[in-house]
Amino acid sequence: MDESMHGAALTDRVIARVEQDGWPTADAPDITDPVPLAPEAIDRLRLPGDRPLPPSLRRWLAYDSSWLSAIGWYDDERAPVLEGRALGDTAEWMYGSDGVMVGAFAGFEKLLPSPCLPLVGGSDSRRLLYLGRPDSTGEYPVLVTDLDDLPYVAVMYPGLDVYLADLAEVIDLDFDTYTDLMDHPEYGPRMREHAENTALGPDGLEFQDLDWDDGA
Repeated sequence: MDESMHGAALTDRVIARVEQDGWPTADAPDITDPVPLAPEAIDRLRLPGDRPLPPSLRRWLAYDSSWLSAIGWYDDERAPVLEGRALGDTAEWMYGSDGVMVGAFAGFEKLLPSPCLPLVGGSDSRRLLYLGRPDSTGEYPVLVTDLDDLPYVAVMYPGLDVYLADLAEVIDLDFDTYTDLMDHPEYGPRMREHAENTALGPDGLEFQDLDWDDGA
């Protein structure tokens, strides 16, 4: 594994790019005046279930906590609380609707019961950080939700580190489908860990595919 392509090292590359050029997409709010968190404040932060922060998030918060506040993670950028919302509530917040299609994402919650944090990007699709089980690098999966046909959820990125790197165009990821990274030479192993941990499988699941008999 190339360590420069994962975790804190990859996040360092994202920070360098954002500091120099800003975000290359209008989806992401600009960071005009970074608000770094002190190491002791980061050490006190925990995810729901008393889980540790992933390496990418620790490194990002050492650079800035204002951007994550701007995209809806918490209210106080100087004293963040990482609680998240259930998948259905997160989808409603991201899509700005409580219609039947958006409401159907609550049906995935027996399969994906952990809290989620919203991310930017997409229109009929949205991304979110799922705070379930971390992979072997300590990173949590970024899921994609899609409304284009039937409500659909899949693992799209193996962590916040790779999501941020793609958003900042630090790495060149060419997606034909949401789950293309399952076969990526660098990120495939982590993607497959998350596919198994979430029970979404390598291709994700549509609402109609949920196994209600198994409590999904």
